[in-house]
This record gives sequence, structure tokens and C-alpha cells, in this order.
Amino acid sequence: KEVSIELLEDLVKIGTTAPSGTNSQGWNFIILPTRKEVEELGRMTAEYYRKLNRMARNPLLRVLVKLVGGDSLGRYYRNYHESVEEALKEWDEKGIDRLFHGATAAILVTGSTEASCPAEDALLASQNILLAAHTMGLGSCLIGFVVEAMRRDNGLNSMAGVSADEKIYSVIALGYPALQYRRFAQRKIVSPRLLSL
Repeated sequence: KEVSIELLEDLVKIGTTAPSGTNSQGWNFIILPTRKEVEELGRMTAEYYRKLNRMARNPLLRVLVKLVGGDSLGRYYRNYHESVEEALKEWDEKGIDRLFHGATAAILVTGSTEASCPAEDALLASQNILLAAHTMGLGSCLIGFVVEAMRRDNGLNSMAGVSADEKIYSVIALGYPALQYRRFAQRKIVSPRLLSL
């Protein structure tokens, strides 16, 4: 079921009610209004991860990258390569969407490089959108794999309309959920530290 453009625009308006460092309001929002646009972004993101997986499979390249600039490729290989490879295979062979989970719309939230706190501003706006979507009966999910790909692939940014003077901070998948959850996912117990000066 498609999410109406009016509802998506309302979510953006609600996003702009978030606090903003020095009130710069340097956020921007890009709406992907239909499943077609979501699938295209998913397809381009999948191509980025196909290339990354090919590089990560090469043990010599992992060693060279580690010698030059740290273990980022090795960490990716150990933590994500196998699950990403499986997700790509399911997409290719069965059409199973493990990236956007069948979402029919998405909102990309960016921050201006001129803003005093672009990441914080964009993420606070994203939180407003997520909370509002829930109250409107929509399911939502932050898609970090797309954010990471867009940070590293200028072609993805161009396709999504992200300009050179902004950075991507969140990609929010949206749609009407097929499942209703009875409780929230469990959270780790947090023990705050008390500071006494």
C-alpha cells in the first residue's frame, strides 16, 4: 500500500519542528514517494555492496588496506560480508528485499555542511519523523547500509539529489506494516555514571 505524498510531506514538516544547533535549520529532506524510487535506490546500493564484497573477499587487498589505512575492509569482511552476500543472493534469486523490507516510500535526511551541527540537526529531525510515523500507523526503519553506501559513492548521492554542500545522515524506510509487534525489541541495561565534582 502506497503512502500518500501528503502524509510524507506532513512527516517532513514534523521533522522541521526538531531543535537545531544555533537554530541554523540546515537540514534537507528528499522524498522517495513510491516503491519504484525505493527499489532504484536499493538497486544502486546493492551494486555498491557487490563491489565492496568483491574487494573484501580478496585477502591480499585486506592486508594492503590494513597496512595503509587501518582495518576497515577487514572489519567489514568479518562483520558484514557474509550477511550482505546472502541478502544480495536472495534479492537476485527470489526478489526478497532485505534492505528496505518492502517499504513503499522513503525519506532521506541530509544536513548542510554550513550548519553548526549538521549531524545532530538531521538526526533530531529524523527522530521526529520516526515518532510521528508510528503515531500515523506507519512502519519505519533506519537504513544504515544505504547511508554508508551514499557516504562513499558519489553516484548514489547524485541519483538521490544530494547536493555537494550537504551530507546524508539518515534514510528512513516507510510503509504500512504487514506485522504488528506486541512489544519493543529488548534493550541492554544501561547504568549511567554519576559525576560529582
